[in-house]
Amino acid sequence: MRAVGALAITLLLLLPMQASATSETLWDDARVGVNGGTIGGISIHLSENMTNTSISSGIDDLPGVVEVYTATWCMNCITSESALDEAIGDDDITRIHYHRHKFETMDPFGSNSTEERWESSYGTASTNIGGLSRLAPATVFDGERMYMGTNPKSDSLQTDYSTSIAFGSSHPFDGSGELTLGVEASGNALNFHWDFDLGEHFHSGEERFEAWILFVEDNAHYPEGSNGVENYGHVLHEAVLLPLEGNSLEIQAPDPWEGEDMSAVLVIDWEIIDAESGMWDALPAPGVSTLLCMLAALVPRRHASSC
Repeated sequence: MRAVGALAITLLLLLPMQASATSETLWDDARVGVNGGTIGGISIHLSENMTNTSISSGIDDLPGVVEVYTATWCMNCITSESALDEAIGDDDITRIHYHRHKFETMDPFGSNSTEERWESSYGTASTNIGGLSRLAPATVFDGERMYMGTNPKSDSLQTDYSTSIAFGSSHPFDGSGELTLGVEASGNALNFHWDFDLGEHFHSGEERFEAWILFVEDNAHYPEGSNGVENYGHVLHEAVLLPLEGNSLEIQAPDPWEGEDMSAVLVIDWEIIDAESGMWDALPAPGVSTLLCMLAALVPRRHASSC
């Protein structure tokens, strides 16, 4: 019976370790040492004649969020973004493209605020993978999974991206929650208001949230870009961190590069701190020695031993 028990415990404890090892071969963690990600992606189109507009979405109906770090001179970005186009297809995805801005002379898009959001969220992972906190191309799914460069980890880059889209967000919130974003014109400024009810969650640790409004332009024509794309989509111009207290803020929206195709996108970065580990969580390094001790206790011993 002890042998049977040992086998059962081994299977229960090693299966999640095997699953974790498998997922790690398909992508890199976008947030190093953080149990969290990004949800949201609901947006409002901004126009000169807008008055009062709002949008709401249940947690289960939120689009996926894909964030891309790119540049108008980046040739590999063409390969990466083309594969992303194919992988997304008709899926409901909100795309946000960060353009290199700091110390940049060849790309007119982006800003200090967009660089700061990228580096604060994904800079450590980017540095660990590629040696710098800002590297193009890089693609992040749901604030959790990062792909750097254009070398696929499966049979193709499109398959990599499709797999990550299908995986979806691992947020712990159930479908009872709802996000709301509203905006009202006030002269040259816009009054934004927001509300997010994340409902019940499945962890018992401390939660930490940051809410952002991202100003994204659908299309920006820039024929001077040296990679020859000319029309750059989903261009992020500004990133505004919303205050923790209150649920409204007056913001001066950036001017679009051209036309009236700017949108305000609400995203929420979530993090679970010191969440209790369930029986299906992957074992940390100390868990391996614990496992060995548990197995040893079940095996008939002829000599005294201790763990």
